[in-house]
Amino acid sequence: MIHPDYQIMQKVTPLSKTLNPVYRITKGISQNKMRSLIRLAMDDYNFEDEEIDLSRFYNDESLTIREALNIIHAPDPKIPIDELTPGGTHPARVKLLKEELIAFQIGMVSIKNKQKTSKAYECKNNGKWENDFKHTFPFELTNAQKRVSREINNDIAEISPMMRLVQGDVGSGKTAVALLSATKALDSGYQVVFMAPTTLLAQQHLESIKNYFPSHQDEIALLTSGLRKKERDEIIENIFSGSIKFLVGTHAVLQNDVNFKALAMVIIDEQHRFGVNQRLTLTRKADNGLSAHQLTLTATPIPRTLSMSIYANMDVSVIDELPPGRLPIQTSMVAISARDKLIKRVEKAIKKDSLVYWICPLVEESETLDLSSVNERFDTLKESLGEKNVALMHGKLSNDEKKEAIFKFKSGEIKILISTTVIEVGVDVPDADIMIIENAERFGLAQLHQLRGRVGRSSKASFCILLHKDKLTELSQERLSALCDSNDGFAIAEKDLEIRGPGEILGSQQTGVLPFRYANLVRDNKYLTDTKNIAERIYDADKEKANQLMKRWISGIISYANA
Repeated sequence: MIHPDYQIMQKVTPLSKTLNPVYRITKGISQNKMRSLIRLAMDDYNFEDEEIDLSRFYNDESLTIREALNIIHAPDPKIPIDELTPGGTHPARVKLLKEELIAFQIGMVSIKNKQKTSKAYECKNNGKWENDFKHTFPFELTNAQKRVSREINNDIAEISPMMRLVQGDVGSGKTAVALLSATKALDSGYQVVFMAPTTLLAQQHLESIKNYFPSHQDEIALLTSGLRKKERDEIIENIFSGSIKFLVGTHAVLQNDVNFKALAMVIIDEQHRFGVNQRLTLTRKADNGLSAHQLTLTATPIPRTLSMSIYANMDVSVIDELPPGRLPIQTSMVAISARDKLIKRVEKAIKKDSLVYWICPLVEESETLDLSSVNERFDTLKESLGEKNVALMHGKLSNDEKKEAIFKFKSGEIKILISTTVIEVGVDVPDADIMIIENAERFGLAQLHQLRGRVGRSSKASFCILLHKDKLTELSQERLSALCDSNDGFAIAEKDLEIRGPGEILGSQQTGVLPFRYANLVRDNKYLTDTKNIAERIYDADKEKANQLMKRWISGIISYANA
């Protein structure tokens, strides 16, 4: 039972003429205490020093910042509540969110402007690193890969630091393009860092990179948080001396004691998992007063309107072509009541050497959520198909346990990998040809597409089965059908916008990465184009106001360059 808040009144006091807001509170602070603190702040703060007149740049709703905040925190009962809640269009709300979006986009413009005045290493040489890659890479690059490779090479041949994002569907060959371009820096005598969001993914990249560059084994190293101190100290020393040329790593690379002799290029895989500050920290490790070229990779298809704002400080390349010989993944929907029949089909498939991913949303059973868990499914499939054929994979396993599970699956020693979404990014098993996703209706379309992309990575026919509850809502039916109808990640992203609005395009990737206090990029995306244009006008015409806005909204959240 939740105990109600109460207040003993010593005398009759008049009722408030405004509505009382309900805040998200933390332990130890009551609603009354929070309201009291807000009132105190509103009464004591010198808002006159905070007024920024932007009327010459746009209609800022004819409200001062004090008036807007007063309306949000103490609204008149006559104002419809839905106008003030997220998604509402009351002028007070619009003023605050537009001002924050403008400040964020000024910050992006300021970073891009600073890039133009910064210097970087010129990377244009050919040599042994490039020869190694061309002799070991087993495929002809697609025309899209060649085009993007030229764009990157043109950038890094200049003395201005590159900031380029490469978007490409799962399996389109982003990593190959990045490695080929990295050879320009390496053959010019400089260092390269390849950043991955997880240790498992970093280990896989290390393995691939060593295979591509057999003549340079001793110049390639892995830096993660799990290394023993002696091993870590030795790697850090070799990075600083320059004997390690190509470093693969996780967030551990960001530590202050990791310093480079001549870092020319930073490659960031699945960039949405790294914050703005983290990415900037890396580029500043170039030393010698230079900035490293930055190449970021993502398989998350983001509609143009959103990418214009999120990546306003970057140039964007798109790999819009898959390698030849890839067959479209055949995607179908199966009701959960037919799961036993599906298991029998899987049994026949693994006898023909199929490799199967079986994805569940939970690690363990939940008393509150009616969702499947990997532990529960492992027990079921172990009983049905034999223990030697199945293995577990989830985030609670150690890195060594994950690595062993992937190795056994990749080698065909086990046929079914029962996993959470931990395999969503970067796990590369070319022979895997069946993907089964339980409770598919609970996942976002973009995530389902990412998971599906773990199969179909060879010339084999591949299949994705969306296992869903028996009775789907009309919306869930439409979303899952959209996935069955298309293998094009960008088309799926646009369909997601059409069906659900922008709220799922970035999903949890926005959390902790995009630094918004009030606005929400995906919810408030209709304001993005307008605020981007306003931000550019303010930045060009009035540097003082640009700096005031950045100080108000993003100071201490992202690093930015003064206008």
